Amino acid sequence: MLSLILALVSVQDADLPPPLERDYRPSVQCAEHLTDDRARRSCLNDLLDVAEDQLGAALDAARSEAREIDLDMPGVARAEANLQAASAAWTTYRDAECARRASLLLLGQHGEDERIDCLVVLTRARAAELAEH
Repeated sequence: MLSLILALVSVQDADLPPPLERDYRPSVQCAEHLTDDRARRSCLNDLLDVAEDQLGAALDAARSEAREIDLDMPGVARAEANLQAASAAWTTYRDAECARRASLLLLGQHGEDERIDCLVVLTRARAAELAEH
């Protein structure tokens, strides 16, 4: 019975698609630079730039959709204003949450790496969330 279960699990695992880039922790993506602080920080900042570009594109698409909704229901939906308020609140949350996570480490520069890692992870997630809705 155990061998049947293990065989089923192996088949299920084999059918999984490879993880998307956003599924990897930024620190793992920059692991080749473990011994070079400057290169690791540069790698993390590059990933943050890409994530923020993706977020910007997702926000542009969401803003266009919100404008269409507002045009269809003038003065009722306030979709664009609500999106703008949500985006501002989300950015405040992201920055504070990542600062909190970094402060837990108390490891000097590694705390800054954790903060940037967090910014990338949360920014990627927000971009994906906006793209899905």
